[in-house]
Amino acid sequence: MPMSEARYHAALADLAIHIGVDAPALAERQELVIDGAAIALAYVDDGLGGAMQGACRVGAQPLPAEPPAGLLPLLLQANTLGPATRGATLGLQQSGHLVLASRQPLDLPPERLAQAWRDLAEASTAWATAIDQGLGHPAGPR
Repeated sequence: MPMSEARYHAALADLAIHIGVDAPALAERQELVIDGAAIALAYVDDGLGGAMQGACRVGAQPLPAEPPAGLLPLLLQANTLGPATRGATLGLQQSGHLVLASRQPLDLPPERLAQAWRDLAEASTAWATAIDQGLGHPAGPR
């Protein structure tokens, strides 16, 4: 196993200990569930020593095939604003599901990693709620 990937697994183990979950189970599943948001974790070779990427779906359903006219421009604008996504990036899967993803350096302390993944879960929930309430719809939120 390359050194950076070993650092990823060590960071996962430290995170598990910090948040009180079974470290071998987290290493095997590489998924955290925070307030109902499932965050898939993965090692990313970023050329800078590696990173931990977390990604979660925004809402349970894919976006409609014809989303409200104003929604996609709002989502793109949100990617340029840190607070709107808590620093994460919105993307669209081929399935039509909206995802929110973030990369964190492997040298972050476990409490900072835990906060990053909590922020991702909270941002995902906030975006799902806003979309469910009509964000981007010409008539505005319902």
